[in-house]
Amino acid sequence: FTIVFWGLIRTAPEQRDMAKIEAAIATLEKHFDVIEQTLAHQPYLSGDAFGFGDIPLGSFAYGWFEMPIARCPRPNMERWYQQLRARPAYQRGVMSELT
Repeated sequence: FTIVFWGLIRTAPEQRDMAKIEAAIATLEKHFDVIEQTLAHQPYLSGDAFGFGDIPLGSFAYGWFEMPIARCPRPNMERWYQQLRARPAYQRGVMSELT
């Protein structure tokens, strides 16, 4: 995630290493396959209710879904992300401009 974030958000366009960024995106997509499969059977990564498993990945999810990139469709992960976005604490603590 860090390579993608720093490469796209904090690096000037003319200095971006797109091959490195694209390779990092491909690696992340594989990891997100596991999350997608988990969320196919439960509403949250923590199980039936929001919990500690959702907090760290929820922070990454915001950056992932807000970056200007093409993503593989993941309906379960997208549903989970929308559930997080609806939480006031997530809005206050996570949802800020990517800089």
